Amino acid sequence: MQPALINREKVQEILGGISRTTFYKKRKQWEQQGTPFPEEVKEFSPVKGGMIYRYGDVMAFCQKKGLI
Repeated sequence: MQPALINREKVQEILGGISRTTFYKKRKQWEQQGTPFPEEVKEFSPVKGGMIYRYGDVMAFCQKKGLI
């Protein structure tokens, strides 16, 4: 069973264990390229490990970009 929501730290692991700084730089780069990273889930406050993202959105983005 896949999780529905994941935190920023887990996203960084999915992206190859990149640092928080690299993650934010990549997000800006992807946005400038016209393929923005999925939005954070606004209904939840940040938790330990950073902002919350929808797992399905993150995985779809990574597949579209050829990252996984």
